[in-house]
Amino acid sequence: MPGRRRVRVLLGVLALIVVALLYTQKSEVETYGGYVTEKAVGGGSVLRPKPVAQEPAAQWTASMSVRTDRRVEETTTYKPLAAIIPATTRRTTQASSASARVASGTATPSPATATVQQLPPITADDEPGYQIGEGRKDNSELPQTTTSAIHWVKQTEHFPISTTRQLPTGTSKPLPKIQYSGKDAGKADVERLAIIKEAAQHAWTGYRTAAWGMDEVKPISGGYNNPFNGWGATLVDSLDTLWMMGMRDEFEEALEHVRNIDFTTSIRSDIPLFETTIRYVGGLIGAYDISNAKYPILLDKAVELAEVLYSAFDTPNRLPQTYYRWKPAFASQPHRATNRVVMAELGSLSLEFTRLAQLTGESKYYDAIARITDAFEEWQNNTRLPGMWPTTVDASGCAKPAQIAFDSSANQQPVPGGEGQMMVAGPPVRGAAGANAVTSIGTNVDREQHAAAQAKLEQKTATKAFDTYVVKRQPDDEASRIQTTMDVLSNATTYQEDPVRRAVQAGNGDSSAVCLPQGLASTNKRASETFTLGGQSDSTYEYLPKQHMLLNGLTDQYKDMYIAAADTVAKHLLFRPMNPDNLDILLSGALKVSVNMTTGEYINQLVPEGEHLTCFAGGMFALGGKLFDRPEDVEIGRRLTDGCVWAYESTTTGIMPEVFTAMRCEGASDWREECKWNETAYWRSLDPWEESRTRVASPVVASTVARTSTSGASVAAATEASATSTSGDGLEAKWMLQTSPSSAVALQTAAMEGATRVVQKVATSADEFDVLTVDLQDDTSSPHLARRQLDNEPAVPLKPATPIPSSSPSPSTSSPSSASSSPPHSTPIANPPLYTPKPPLPHPSFVAQKIASDRLPPGITHIRDRRYILRPEAIESVFYLYRITNNAHYREIGWKMFLAISEATRVVGGYGNAAIDDVTKEAPEMRDSMESFWTAETLKYFWLLFAGFEEGSLDEWVFNTEAHAFRRPAR
Repeated sequence: MPGRRRVRVLLGVLALIVVALLYTQKSEVETYGGYVTEKAVGGGSVLRPKPVAQEPAAQWTASMSVRTDRRVEETTTYKPLAAIIPATTRRTTQASSASARVASGTATPSPATATVQQLPPITADDEPGYQIGEGRKDNSELPQTTTSAIHWVKQTEHFPISTTRQLPTGTSKPLPKIQYSGKDAGKADVERLAIIKEAAQHAWTGYRTAAWGMDEVKPISGGYNNPFNGWGATLVDSLDTLWMMGMRDEFEEALEHVRNIDFTTSIRSDIPLFETTIRYVGGLIGAYDISNAKYPILLDKAVELAEVLYSAFDTPNRLPQTYYRWKPAFASQPHRATNRVVMAELGSLSLEFTRLAQLTGESKYYDAIARITDAFEEWQNNTRLPGMWPTTVDASGCAKPAQIAFDSSANQQPVPGGEGQMMVAGPPVRGAAGANAVTSIGTNVDREQHAAAQAKLEQKTATKAFDTYVVKRQPDDEASRIQTTMDVLSNATTYQEDPVRRAVQAGNGDSSAVCLPQGLASTNKRASETFTLGGQSDSTYEYLPKQHMLLNGLTDQYKDMYIAAADTVAKHLLFRPMNPDNLDILLSGALKVSVNMTTGEYINQLVPEGEHLTCFAGGMFALGGKLFDRPEDVEIGRRLTDGCVWAYESTTTGIMPEVFTAMRCEGASDWREECKWNETAYWRSLDPWEESRTRVASPVVASTVARTSTSGASVAAATEASATSTSGDGLEAKWMLQTSPSSAVALQTAAMEGATRVVQKVATSADEFDVLTVDLQDDTSSPHLARRQLDNEPAVPLKPATPIPSSSPSPSTSSPSSASSSPPHSTPIANPPLYTPKPPLPHPSFVAQKIASDRLPPGITHIRDRRYILRPEAIESVFYLYRITNNAHYREIGWKMFLAISEATRVVGGYGNAAIDDVTKEAPEMRDSMESFWTAETLKYFWLLFAGFEEGSLDEWVFNTEAHAFRRPAR
């Protein structure tokens, strides 16, 4: 029956479609579900060896008199969490054990079965837009639910290692006492501690009420921000602060949220390795240590996250990708570190990974950072400024990172139980022997062993785009730079083979021209480099003495590196700022080192800047001085700390700006020399171009330049006349034309075209001297201005007036053969109104006006960044100096700082404390931002300053750069 046969066929087709749909849906669930297997860590479930038993160290003790005292009443009533957490982000409580997760039926494909073809393609959101990633990316996006999100999957390593560096062992050396230990050591100041605790409660209540589980609260509007992957940065960062201040209920509530954080997925396509390590890993470990290991979930979550971060180290030289692209479609491909990495982001991972290795017994975490340390050590004495490293470094391990083939066969061994070869870690090359040595961190690799990985690395066009285009920021405007980047990425679908690589593979080229293995190196052999203790460098130096403490002195590597760096800083970066009170203070500036392209010599220039980030250096020098028996370092630390205190006390608000320039003492090439206040020299630094600023152009030049010039002869005559009529040696007009090439060009243009009006602008500051040319023949252009607006006067538009006969014909520029053609057109114009500039201010008036308008404190010549964003570095050093010296003066200084900050930043009726725009204003404006370090660091250091010496002892605890307390192992 034809009709029945057709019906049966249609039913069969429909059945096949239904089966296919069901199969596809099940496949997606299995692919993107929550993963918990032995190779995919998640949900707080980690299989690891039992930690080695240690003798219990001193437990964290607190000022019990404060914690048993009455609790400060909260002004904001807590809301039920169900009313705070958006419905789309609520998650059911997940079990913390792997068996519970597996029993629930959540499936996880193994790396072998989770092929790239099953995953979504890389989208525009997966591609970075900057050559140096952004640790902080403002983001108001909500975290995705676990079932709808893509998850990180542990991949098989492309560049495995054969040996793992073990934690140093042996009998630990007795380290000197850091903290003052006399009987008169400071006691807890109960009243001030209560006030500081109330400030912490105010900030925590605001966060809990308005932004629970998000990275940051917006303290003014009550909104939220997720710049650090949306895992709850403020919550995790503040855990040990809550415990320290006795806020146990708040701690327990936050702990419940920590259980449900899923570090295998994120709202960001990249993970900033440095920020994630110091805030999240450090916060979890610190809370685990400070609570005396009472909550194993904290260590479980730290390992869960560390497993994700450890994948960033799978590169040819084992130096990590500092912005790890974690999605499986990207992470499954081979990658290398870039040739432009922020130095602090690479060198500030040691404390967190070392402490994690100590707690878990898993040496791979220590191995990861030990290789980074070896790389820094090998290069330390061979940089442009031996002893220090520049703010940006080339971590690619390849001298020509744009060409990504490899050619080396040394240091290889078979993979145990596997195929191919492995890299072997050799001993570090120290001292001068490392000048021309290949790094020992594994850059020598075998071509056969890495053939498959390199094939993927070469054909991965997006990565090629990063290395060859995005790596170099273009000096153009932001919009065009981003557009250029997107154009490169959008055109990266077709791979174009490099001709050099093709020649090498064909046997017709030199393999060394493709990639020359190297250790850390300069990003550019010709560009200038900056050496500083400030931003982009700070915590790398900070971690050197602290890592020595955490390892109980079992290796001298970090000690040697600290001493080399400290000596270089003292010789090249420290300077005495001149101040009216002749205070014995120091600041640490920035040294810019450029290259003389003719001789190859280095040219050093000290920039006498003060930076809030650099204020940690006082505490670092004081700590290093006590730890390594270097008394001068303790003294340097005191003077650096006092320098930041001076910067605080100099402003209207009593708060230091982010970045400023100070007046360096004249003639004091050595900071040890005496320095007296010299107001004349200070005024001269504010008006360095007084002579040229007050020089007035001759009347002949002014009138001639202002009029329309119609012949070359008249221009020449005017120039000659002005030159001969100038007072003195008669060189002013010549000087004007020689020092401003555009002036000569403009005058010649006026003579040739007969329709260009040149207006001379008299300079009113050091860098304001130019000549403005205006072409009136372009009828399609926008209206031109006769001059730049000065003193808020309205600009004079240049419009053609009633035509008048030209006094003489314009010279022709045509060839003789065109003489019969029509004469060139000339646009007659009227004489413009002459601009008579105001007379320049005399030196005293100019300086007084500059000080008033720029709100400059005495001794400060420029303020580059006037903000205060709740930073902790200054109070951090004040805390260290107080604990080391027991000088009560530092408590009084710290209290002034706390009151000033509280008054300027507390949002009354709001949700915490806010950053401010200008510390020199009487009433600065608040910015709707409260970064997590306000509760994690700033308030913690204020608390510790007024706590008893037994709490947070510097001999029992090591603080990371986010102020998380790590317990020193039993000695």
